[in-house]
Amino acid sequence: MTAEAKTVVEEKVRDHFHDDAYRFDAIYETKKGPFASFVDNVWRGVVQKRLELNVEKLEPLEGKKILDVGCGSGRFCFAFAQRGAAKVLGVDFAPAMIDIANKLAVEKGVADRCEFRVGTFPAIVSDDDGPFDACTGNGFFDYIEDPVSIISDMRRLTKGKMVMSFPKKYEFRIPLRKVRFWLKGTPLFLYTEPQVRDIMAKAGVTDYEVIHLDRDYLVVANV
Repeated sequence: MTAEAKTVVEEKVRDHFHDDAYRFDAIYETKKGPFASFVDNVWRGVVQKRLELNVEKLEPLEGKKILDVGCGSGRFCFAFAQRGAAKVLGVDFAPAMIDIANKLAVEKGVADRCEFRVGTFPAIVSDDDGPFDACTGNGFFDYIEDPVSIISDMRRLTKGKMVMSFPKKYEFRIPLRKVRFWLKGTPLFLYTEPQVRDIMAKAGVTDYEVIHLDRDYLVVANV
């Protein structure tokens, strides 16, 4: 992919999440109507499951410094901070997502431990920000053309664990999801387990487990 084509992809994904920020964040809310609850549980329930498993795999979180790549509205960052993380840096290229994250951080009383930045990883994070005890990237690689370079940079900045999700290429909800994204003109990248393992090998990640989590592969790696 040329630099120009890559920029176009990034812009389409950024615009998608900027426009859909409030609807996406609503997945985490418990107060919603019956129809919205049904849709979120059946089609987007994996989002909450990812959050719970990330916390489980990274515990104990007390005193840790964590980087969340593609943090969205910051829900993972809040969970890490509420369980004792000393510093959480969340980065996302959708301005509306970061606006929500900053607002919620204040409401949840974790603004002193959560920092959010608008921009593209890895450019938005410097070596001086690290090293991090853990780095996460959930619901992020669905929209990344070259995951190997991103994971390599995540690994370089991390001295502990990485947790990353990859959407399954073959799953009963995938055809509808592909059509929905095609209609919006938003890129979507899907994976088989062998492809995920090949990506890990190319990124220099050798010590990891692959967990089948609903429509995702969740990779938990030691680096």
